[in-house]
Amino acid sequence: EAQIMAEPSGNELASAAAKGDLVQLTNLLQKNVNVNAQNGFGRTALQVMKLGNPEIARRLLMSGANPNLKDSTGFAVIHDVARAGFLDTLQTLLEFHADVNIEDAEGNLPLHLAAQEGHVRVVEFLLRRTPTMGNKTLPRARSPLPYFGVRG
Repeated sequence: EAQIMAEPSGNELASAAAKGDLVQLTNLLQKNVNVNAQNGFGRTALQVMKLGNPEIARRLLMSGANPNLKDSTGFAVIHDVARAGFLDTLQTLLEFHADVNIEDAEGNLPLHLAAQEGHVRVVEFLLRRTPTMGNKTLPRARSPLPYFGVRG
């Protein structure tokens, strides 16, 4: 007998994304759960997903997840992915129009966070997509170059 399921909450979707459980995630998405629903901590499934799993990101984004939503601390998922250095996931986010010029609460771009952590491949990738550094003049301290021992 088929059981009638209550609409899945943001907690269930976030839990599946955080565990990297593609099967559970897909099952929940097929039930038309709100892909941008927040969990009990105010974060969406995309924001809590296993960052090194681009397939989870792709499934959420294909289902309408907004890559530019910020959590309560001012971070969008692109900030977390850039800081952690996951190039594959970053590329997936950009395919779905994640904003490379989005600032965190302290005014940092994803590029700055990747540079602070020394993720050279991520920095190179972002530099090719952030040629104007957000169309604004950044003071010397905001340039990512000093993190690599380069004077800007």
